[in-house]
Amino acid sequence: MERLAELRDQYLVVVSFAWIALVIAFGEGARRLTRASPDLTRKIIHIGVGFWALPTALYFHSPWWAACCPLTFVFLNWLSYHYRLMPVIEVEGRGSPGTIYFPLVFAGLILLLWPHGARAASVAGLYAMGFGDAAASIVGQRWGRHRYRIAGADKSWEGSIAFFIAAFVAIYLGTRILSPHTSNLLPCFGAALLATFAEAPAGHGLDNLTVPITAAVVYWGLESLVP
Repeated sequence: MERLAELRDQYLVVVSFAWIALVIAFGEGARRLTRASPDLTRKIIHIGVGFWALPTALYFHSPWWAACCPLTFVFLNWLSYHYRLMPVIEVEGRGSPGTIYFPLVFAGLILLLWPHGARAASVAGLYAMGFGDAAASIVGQRWGRHRYRIAGADKSWEGSIAFFIAAFVAIYLGTRILSPHTSNLLPCFGAALLATFAEAPAGHGLDNLTVPITAAVVYWGLESLVP
């Protein structure tokens, strides 16, 4: 059985790489067709990669095999950040360490939480980042009229509200199938709310660290309080 589980995990690693390649290609294709800014590609990649957290938690057996793909992209994105090898994932072509942080925290949550049976918490963290950050960016750039500054970061109330709503809905839907509890509204609400506060002051890609870690830890902690 262990051998079969390992073979399935190896197959799923290949599927994971194929999925991410498809997401990147789709994002770049959408950007070129719509003539939108490179930021559109990054948001599509954020959503697509973030979404993959649920299939990863559902189907992988070993946390190490599950972390194989994101750990590989830590290295690839580090090369891209320093040598501009993949401008489609960089911020307006300038590069952002956030592209390194996201796969790093993806792998970290898997390796740290799965051994404790907290697969739902890892999904909560990555869904908060993948969906919440994309919603905040889209809404904030297009409809953000009420601005505020915190810790040097320029944000909008509209974007922060969009972040909370998107993060809450995504966490709730993404963890329902993994959570053993009859209702996980409390951990979902707490994770989305605290992740919103963690996103607001984070700049220069740091939200790719603060948001998923905060959401995952809060979800994990509150989950223990739910009957």
